Amino acid sequence: MERRRSLTDGWAALASRPQAASMVLLLLCLAVYLPGFVRLPAVDRTEAIYAETTRDMVARGDWSDPRYGSAVHQYRPIGTFWAQALSRSAAGEENARDIRVYRLPSLIFVTLAVLAVFWLGSLIIGAEAALIAAALFAVAPLTVLVSQLAIAEGLSLLPATIAMLTLAWFYVTAGPPVASEALASHPRRFSARGETWLALLFWTAVGAGMLINALLVPILIVSTLAALFAFDRDFSWLKRLRPLFGVPIALAIAAPWLLVRAHQDGTPFAGLSWPEFLAALGGAQDMKLRAFPGTFALALLLGFLPGTALLGVVFKRFWPARDQRLPSFLLAWVIGYLIYLEALSSKPGTYMVQTMFPALALAVASVVVSETGHGKRPEGGLLVWPTALAAIPLAVFAAVYGFANEAPDIVPAVLIAIIAALFIWSGRLIHEGLLRGWATIGVAALGLFAITLLGFVLPSIDKIWPSAELKRAVAACPAHDIDLVGFREPSSRLLLGVSPDRQAPEAIASEISGYGAKLLIVEDRWSNRMNMALTTSSKPPLPSPSGCVSAYNVMRGCPVHFRIYDLNPAQPCKIPANFACAPDAAPAGPQKSGNCD
Repeated sequence: MERRRSLTDGWAALASRPQAASMVLLLLCLAVYLPGFVRLPAVDRTEAIYAETTRDMVARGDWSDPRYGSAVHQYRPIGTFWAQALSRSAAGEENARDIRVYRLPSLIFVTLAVLAVFWLGSLIIGAEAALIAAALFAVAPLTVLVSQLAIAEGLSLLPATIAMLTLAWFYVTAGPPVASEALASHPRRFSARGETWLALLFWTAVGAGMLINALLVPILIVSTLAALFAFDRDFSWLKRLRPLFGVPIALAIAAPWLLVRAHQDGTPFAGLSWPEFLAALGGAQDMKLRAFPGTFALALLLGFLPGTALLGVVFKRFWPARDQRLPSFLLAWVIGYLIYLEALSSKPGTYMVQTMFPALALAVASVVVSETGHGKRPEGGLLVWPTALAAIPLAVFAAVYGFANEAPDIVPAVLIAIIAALFIWSGRLIHEGLLRGWATIGVAALGLFAITLLGFVLPSIDKIWPSAELKRAVAACPAHDIDLVGFREPSSRLLLGVSPDRQAPEAIASEISGYGAKLLIVEDRWSNRMNMALTTSSKPPLPSPSGCVSAYNVMRGCPVHFRIYDLNPAQPCKIPANFACAPDAAPAGPQKSGNCD
């Protein structure tokens, strides 16, 4: 009984001390995010492109002209590059190729978004529910994902969360000052001066969101307002947002995006087709391919664990209560934006659905705090037998280790067993109607899942990180220029300094003047072509390799085998023994590159 009471009463006790609650949330975020942040190698492609673009921008000293090689990315606003550039400048030149430098803004902004859910959510549904919502939001797998990567979506999660929660407060408090029957909430009211400050916060978030990630935040707002209008046909409350002074503030904050576009394009977005222009306005990411129907809904369901377990309860209670203002707003937030994503977006679902998680978390938390905990399972809740829930983490880890053809070490194996047990425990608590206990164990389960997967398992599988493996292989070599043939993933430029504009064998062969201070890394499929280019340029053929690296190009879905050639006999390269080539090993595989470079 004492254990159950601690699981049930701890949330309310902690929420009654906001500073302590904030510190606990901060520690939760750091505990969950830091292992992957520190240990996960640079992930191709978008993250590596962002990091290398920022590194090059700072190196050139032109903060208004971010570009990857000669490529200008017109659909990526400047805010993310500036945030990463500040981190890069503070870290110093010696850390310029450390991916963690460029991930730091994402980690900070996602952590602040979690705190925003607590502080702004407390104004709407009370401190205890807001604390539970913030914790659920913090450990959701796709929230954790964007905290780990040096991409715009991690940074834009903060302004999106602030803008939507302040908008929710204005909408909810525009109604009569009574508790919501569906949420048992008592939204806090403010004076006119307090409302002005909240309106300023809203417009500042809108402007910052545009500077970081184009029109993602405005689209989220507009789609929500469209769904709200379908519910109540009322926009009169919007005047409380003070748009006459707010819109100019938002535009002023976002203006550098257009100034940079003018600097790079002459005319902003010049040369883009109409579909490309719309894609540019929708956010930084672009899949180039249309996703199958239901992609975003599936990403939402899988990415919002553990909260997904109570989404059925939420819908069952909120849909009949959509005439009440807060249920109406939370439904509109999710339904409106989900319709937009499914109908129009060309962005990856794993990066786009996180902006709906605060709404889902507030709704789930409101269900949690409304339960009495007397053993009655909520109607519409998870129907899966608790033991079966262990299949979720076990399937993920089995897939990873099966792909790598490896077995887990003792530490990951123990952690995986604990995670499976926590999943089972959380399911049993739902069946027993102990929803506050479920929230506690669910947060622990997903937090440990993220720590294990991103901090232990994935970083330990060396072969799925080709650029990191190559960097380890040549780490003890004297300072060399490095040319790389047959592998064009952006991480190779960030980690090894490889030029993205000079990776063809013919271009490399024409620039080799004898054998100087240079390392040449050639993927096996390209060995014949490289030797032909050297012969054509009247250069000696490739010497015996100093080392070999075998890996797997996950982005292309094929194995890669590299040979490292030291072209500087005066200062031989010392390759670690584990990267030694097998005796008499010849380049394997077809001599055409296929689709593996």
